[in-house]
Amino acid sequence: MNDGSVVWKPLDGRPTRTTLDDLPTVLLALRGPMGPVDAAAVGTAAGDVLVLTLPRLEVVAKFSLQSGGIRAITLVKNGAFHFLVGTQHGAVWSLCDARAERCEHVFSIDGPVSSLHLEGELVHVRSGWIHHVRAWDGTSHDVLNTAEAYPVRRQRRLSDTYYLPYPA
Repeated sequence: MNDGSVVWKPLDGRPTRTTLDDLPTVLLALRGPMGPVDAAAVGTAAGDVLVLTLPRLEVVAKFSLQSGGIRAITLVKNGAFHFLVGTQHGAVWSLCDARAERCEHVFSIDGPVSSLHLEGELVHVRSGWIHHVRAWDGTSHDVLNTAEAYPVRRQRRLSDTYYLPYPA
C-alpha cells in the first residue's frame, strides 16, 4: 500500500497495523536476545529511520537524517541500535542510539545506494551495477563496474532484432 501503512501479521494472533507519517521505503527485521524477531527498522521516503517494536508497532527510536529517502539499512552491532544507512543521494550514515551525536555522516558515493553490506572493517556499497568497497573513514579500496563482464550480444539478422506478433 502507498498510504504509509505497516502491517504485522503473526502466524498466531491478530494482525497489527500502524500508519507512518511518510512512505516506508526499506525494512530490516531485528532479532531479539531470545531469538525471534522483536523489532523492525523502517526507512522512509522523507529520510527518517524508525525502530518499531513487534508485534505492537510502537516507535522505540527515531533518527532524522533529512538527506533524501532511505534506500538501504544494515545492522552494525547486534544487541544495539547501531545501523548503517544509505540514501537516494548516495550518502552513507552511521546511526547509533548510544552516541551523543546519533547521526554521523560516514561518506558519499556517486549515485543512489542500492544495498549495503559489512565485512569486517570494510563497507560494501552497491549503486546499480557499480560496487564500491570503502573503509569506515571513507577511503576507497575498490570500485568495480560489474556490468563490464557481460558481453553485448549483437543480432545478425533483422528478424532476430524485432518481434512481429503477426505475419506481415
